[in-house]
Amino acid sequence: MTGEATAGPNGTAVVRAIEAYNAGDVEGILTMADPSIEWEVAPEHPAATTHRGFDAVREYHEDWRNTLRDLTIDLRSVAESGDIVVTVCRLRGKGGESGADVEVEIAFLTTFRAGKAIRVEEFLDPDEALRVLESPADDS
Repeated sequence: MTGEATAGPNGTAVVRAIEAYNAGDVEGILTMADPSIEWEVAPEHPAATTHRGFDAVREYHEDWRNTLRDLTIDLRSVAESGDIVVTVCRLRGKGGESGADVEVEIAFLTTFRAGKAIRVEEFLDPDEALRVLESPADDS
């Protein structure tokens, strides 16, 4: 993985949440989050929606764990700028019914406020997430 050495406190919180998730602790994702967190599913996903709050985010991730056996998030890189962190990852698992190997490249753009994640956006095109990170903030 690249970028971990330069990750600030927000990037470190995301890395720890992913490590907890990979250890089977879905609650680990929530340790970095504000209770009002919003998790936006990638728009390309057939069930694209925004999950709001701990219960909805927990349920979303538990559904993924039930759909893909042995689901892990392989962290590829971390980029942090101010209150925004982009993690580029590869999801790996086995189809719950088919047993087929599944791999998906994905990026998570996480926005923090006061040290807690308030929003996570999924991108199936990691370059798109990185472009958002690098674009100037819109203060209008």
